Amino acid sequence: MHLAKRNGRDLLARVLAFVGALLLAFSALMPAVLMPALKTIPLSAGGKTVTNEVPAVLLDARAFATGKVLEEHAEDPTCRAEGAKELPVHCFVGSAVPVKGVRNVAAVEPSDKDDITLRAGNVLLRMDKPEDTGLISASVDQVTLDRHDAFPIEEPTSTFHMTAPDLGLDDTTGGFLRDGLQYQFPFGTQPKSYPYFDTTAQKSTPIDFVDEQQFKGRKVLHFGQQVGAVNMFDSVSIALNRDGELTDSEKGVLAGLRLVSTYGRWYTPDEMAKMGVAPEDQVVMTRYYAVARDLLVEPRTGVIVRGQERLHYFFASSQQEAQAAADAHFADPDAPVSMDRSALVATAAWNEDTQDRQFAKADDGASKLRLLDSLHLLGLTLGAILLIIGLFLVYKNRSTKAE
Repeated sequence: MHLAKRNGRDLLARVLAFVGALLLAFSALMPAVLMPALKTIPLSAGGKTVTNEVPAVLLDARAFATGKVLEEHAEDPTCRAEGAKELPVHCFVGSAVPVKGVRNVAAVEPSDKDDITLRAGNVLLRMDKPEDTGLISASVDQVTLDRHDAFPIEEPTSTFHMTAPDLGLDDTTGGFLRDGLQYQFPFGTQPKSYPYFDTTAQKSTPIDFVDEQQFKGRKVLHFGQQVGAVNMFDSVSIALNRDGELTDSEKGVLAGLRLVSTYGRWYTPDEMAKMGVAPEDQVVMTRYYAVARDLLVEPRTGVIVRGQERLHYFFASSQQEAQAAADAHFADPDAPVSMDRSALVATAAWNEDTQDRQFAKADDGASKLRLLDSLHLLGLTLGAILLIIGLFLVYKNRSTKAE
């Protein structure tokens, strides 16, 4: 009887030690085995982001083309001269046009265990007109990402469809290779610079870590970048040339990005005096783009929880002049911009509902990662305790036998 009890205690000790060692080994391997599955962009990725409705400085392209002075400038003496086509550009620029941006992102084929293809439809709308006439611009961006690191795959699978009624633009680029993040940062986002792809510039530039913040009660990483001045004639030319020779309609689009006109339409008398030119002198005005972009990222999941872009589309007669205008707007976004050369100036920031939806996605992913961390720690702790108890009992039993 005594021998049976001793054998039972010895068996129990060995079982405890074995289970403890097994649990330790499993828990140690858990992050390597299960974490990669959780740190993967889900195939259901996507969603809708909407910006706040804000007042924008906006060139009314239809009014500009037809020479119809906007109502807010009806009493401006410079907008009542004979010969509408010679009127200053500011006669067709609204100073507080309500605008809003909407983006819908969806996962599409091809997508599999390693890669995911995202299609993002973006529209910018003016809210003081019906939807069928209020479209300022639209685009459909498609990119295939590595589900594990959120970067585009190294194949020319990206495409970009552009629609801009004021330019007569409605075209899709050929497939192209690109790098840079856009809709998602990597899991375990680090406080460092990352390449970020800008669809308007059609290239990637660094987006830099700015600081760590508390936002809606959570830790987020703030990233920011300034892009521009980007010569849109050049960037759109590159995009349209990807699929071969330019069509007549594409050439017409490019013509709308580089206009031959007179200085008197684009510059004030004081500006022309400083430049030493006359109002009737000819000038080539090119459309440029600049943006100051700020993103808040939940670092564990890489989900962007807040986005803001200070958009600045404008015309300039040289790259030097364009860069000076972009830098001035970067330095002081609240300073007045030239109403004679502005095409669109607006600050587009995600609204509260969008931020809440993005945080819900981040919280869901982070909670799964926290659960795995907890199970990992619990497994290590419990395994260590069982192993120690088992080894202690084995040692004790052997000591008893020796006596």
